[in-house]
Amino acid sequence: MQSIIGELNTYLLSNYRKFVYTYNYNEIYDDMIGRSTTLLTFGLLVTIVALCMQTANSATFIVSSDGSYQSILEAVGKSSEGDRIVVKSGTYYENVDVHKKLMVIGLDTGGGKPVIDAGGRGSGVVISADGVLLQGFEIVNSGNSWKDAGIKIKSDTCVVGRNEIRDNEYGVVLDCANENLLFNNTVCQNDVGISFYSSENCTVLNNVACNNTFSGFLLSNSKNNSLKRNNASWNHWSGFVLDECEGNLILDNVINFNENEGIWALRSSGNTFQGNGIRSNYIFGLRLYYSFTNVVMKNVVSGSLDGFSLENSNGNVFGGNDVLDNDYGMYVDTSFNNKIFMNNFINNVHGVYSWNSTSLWNYSEPKNYQYNNVPYKRRLGNFWSDYGGSDSFGDGLGDVPYVVIGFEKDLYPLMKPSNKYIIFV
Repeated sequence: MQSIIGELNTYLLSNYRKFVYTYNYNEIYDDMIGRSTTLLTFGLLVTIVALCMQTANSATFIVSSDGSYQSILEAVGKSSEGDRIVVKSGTYYENVDVHKKLMVIGLDTGGGKPVIDAGGRGSGVVISADGVLLQGFEIVNSGNSWKDAGIKIKSDTCVVGRNEIRDNEYGVVLDCANENLLFNNTVCQNDVGISFYSSENCTVLNNVACNNTFSGFLLSNSKNNSLKRNNASWNHWSGFVLDECEGNLILDNVINFNENEGIWALRSSGNTFQGNGIRSNYIFGLRLYYSFTNVVMKNVVSGSLDGFSLENSNGNVFGGNDVLDNDYGMYVDTSFNNKIFMNNFINNVHGVYSWNSTSLWNYSEPKNYQYNNVPYKRRLGNFWSDYGGSDSFGDGLGDVPYVVIGFEKDLYPLMKPSNKYIIFV
């Protein structure tokens, strides 16, 4: 049986010396899953290590339709902290409250993943204890009240992985829940896929949140969470929604074919959107609404009405993005002091629309860079596929400014896409 605990246990045993003697916990988890960005906190990794090592002195309860325990909730009640509950294939009509630190593992014994059916009442699983592992279930049919969910997490440092969660009001809700890990879950055909309410420092990795009625991911009043390598596509409103959020990292996700926005950040500040593929979302690729000081970098945004949309949003930075094949590469309305440089605006019907706004379309200070193997120090702007100017100096910059719209100009337009320029820090 493959599981996240098994993978971590194998890795930690083979790297015991690094774990014990260096205490470099972030490095350990970075190595295991090949990440370039820190996603896992010290407290959560220590919890996972404890889960790996707890089995020696713990009991295992087997739940099946014809066994001594035919109810998951009954097994939870009989168990003690640190025990393991293994659930065989079958359908279990119940609402499970995991109120102890347990490993609850669904096991396909020939009839598919075990199914927890909430019967249209409440949440399928509520995790109310810290340090719980839940994996390997299909969870369906929650109630339809606010925050009724397939899985509701109300605690910290839990690991939830490899579940299929569908036909619920919310797929997963993290409610005032911190330092949790969601890993390899499929969360589809719910009203909302994965939701955060006042939750911090969680890691959401390699999940699929598609074909939900509202959004794949919803973050509300939450901060310092990392959402990486997820798929948020084919949702009936947005892939990602951030409302009154700060300090979150949205990194390397696939965000395609959502009916309104790929990403919608409203009243949110200081978040980073990086390396995402945001394609063929019908109205907005990435939309900032009353949002400030966010960083938007190295994304591919294509095939929307507006690639980027800014409404009453100031002081954001856009750098190194590919913005192509949209009706409007960027739509800017009543927004000021946004810095936009080293982006590639390619084959958009209209490059930029700007109303009652002023933006800076190039670096404000000269940068040391290399172009055609020759070093230069100049200010750098953006690449515009419809720019018709020449480069008489051979420094990779157009001789005349690019007119963005009206009186707004890119004073230092790039002659080639930005990846042809090496910038030295």
